[in-house]
Amino acid sequence: MPVIPQPTGVHARSRRRLSASSLVTWERCKRDWFLTRRLGIRVPMHPEMLLGHIVEEAATGIWMERPHPTDGMAKAASTWAPGHEGEQMEINSLETLNEWLRTLMRPIVDKIIEDINEDWSNCLWKAEGRSVGEIKREKLNAMVKNAIKLQMKETEACLDADGGPHLEAFRNGGDPFGTPAPCWDQELGLGWQPKGTPCTWWEAWEIARPWAKDPRIHTAQRLFHPDGWAAGELDVASRWRGEIHIIDIKANRGTGRDHSGVAHQLRFYQWLWHETRRHPSKPENRVEEGEVTEANSWHLADGFVHKAELIEKLDEETIRLKAIQKEMAAASMSDLKLKTTEPSEEGGLGCGVCHGLQTCDYPRGGREQPLHSLIPDLDIKPAGSPYGAIADLPSRVTVKGALHGHWGPMPNHYGDHVIGAAITAGGKSAVIEEMGVNQFPTLHDYEGNVVVINAAPGQWRGMIRLYLDSDSQVVKEQEAGDLDIDRMGLIPTRANVSGVVISRGANSGTNAKGKDWSMATAHIWDGTALTEVVAFGRGRSETFDNLKVGDHIRLMAAEIGWREGTPQLRMDPRNTRMTVESPPPETDSS
Repeated sequence: MPVIPQPTGVHARSRRRLSASSLVTWERCKRDWFLTRRLGIRVPMHPEMLLGHIVEEAATGIWMERPHPTDGMAKAASTWAPGHEGEQMEINSLETLNEWLRTLMRPIVDKIIEDINEDWSNCLWKAEGRSVGEIKREKLNAMVKNAIKLQMKETEACLDADGGPHLEAFRNGGDPFGTPAPCWDQELGLGWQPKGTPCTWWEAWEIARPWAKDPRIHTAQRLFHPDGWAAGELDVASRWRGEIHIIDIKANRGTGRDHSGVAHQLRFYQWLWHETRRHPSKPENRVEEGEVTEANSWHLADGFVHKAELIEKLDEETIRLKAIQKEMAAASMSDLKLKTTEPSEEGGLGCGVCHGLQTCDYPRGGREQPLHSLIPDLDIKPAGSPYGAIADLPSRVTVKGALHGHWGPMPNHYGDHVIGAAITAGGKSAVIEEMGVNQFPTLHDYEGNVVVINAAPGQWRGMIRLYLDSDSQVVKEQEAGDLDIDRMGLIPTRANVSGVVISRGANSGTNAKGKDWSMATAHIWDGTALTEVVAFGRGRSETFDNLKVGDHIRLMAAEIGWREGTPQLRMDPRNTRMTVESPPPETDSS
């Protein structure tokens, strides 16, 4: 990867950190950004939403192939989709290389179909009436064919340029970049020619191979801003020219589309690439990379290439993006103004198009698309005692005590490396930690008797937790004045709520230390507010995983937690109890 990422798990995507996709959503509709990015509300899964990642892996798998310059290759012998080897084929030119790559198409398309069927079967929430059978083989054939065609154009350009400025560096030691382009064969390769001789077809293929997300790596491959407030997962970076061409892979048609969204995305990657060249963890190159001079999207369905205009003044862009990230971090539930009846651009998350429970649907249809309801307009209210309203979930508390036992950075339950400490008062103790990476970086500056102001209360694994973010403060006890202090033993850490499930999600993977993790989520709405319910690992019961949108649920003794400044409920497998009432099936009225 072009920059070693922070040591976090796959799901450690801070909802306050600026990314290309969050920026695009923010600039289209701030209210939609808060609901989908900050709160994490999802929409039903469409087959096309699964296709992009799989096709991207397939394209990278093709580019990672290393043809043998003397022995040739077996037809259909795809490393990404093995098991279909045919007769041996001699490869002695770009033309015969292209012919061999075309023999890989059938097994690769077979594997794409296999993978998308598996992913579809594992989806918790599928769009009504949709099926992976709608994705035709002819469309996938075209995507794989264009993935070969577009990279072959890069290789031809490299050969025409006699290997480009890094030819001798490649000959002297292989890939000269600190983060080499992924290749199935990790050895140096056998086709390098003596110094001073013309570049060969084999060398052009090797040199033109871009950096891309390696399909063998199951942890996140992100570029992280050195200061941590922005990150992005770039698809492709072509580096053979002595300058950088950034490429975003799209599993759709490019002809006749509005490319304004992808242009924003590409310019963000241009800016992030520039910013991360000074990242302290960036490996050293043996050659000069150069600046980003092009940012393109490759649309594999029809081979269309969109070229975005670049940012001219990157320093000014840094100021602009930092201001946006600060505005994102300061946004809160109250800024949604869910009870408004008319669109208004005034206020924190104002929008001139949507309002109330109606939300812009830009990602799925542009400005002409009708508004939709991520929060359904249901005639619902909280159940009676002992259940409370979601809107009344505990807010912030102020406590005093002796601060001690500083620890971290260590991974929290999301894999984010945070710092923490313990606070003790009257025989009661609580753990204090940052709500996310760098949310309260000065915590270790304090020790002894203090007052912790505006902490978010919660519980994790049976112990009181106090989460700190930019809205929190720590002061010495003598500086606290007449603040109202909450007793440690009376801090609310569990909640009983009821509501209807309005969104489902799940994720799993392997973290940076090689440990497997999994989580499932459900957003519930009770007519007063909404919250996210999360089940980690062993807390994922069959009942929770089988929840459906529209189910009415009641939770007893759910652990209170926080994420990115908003309350969150967590399933404790030992103490939390959940009852489910599914809606009656729809009947045919004809």
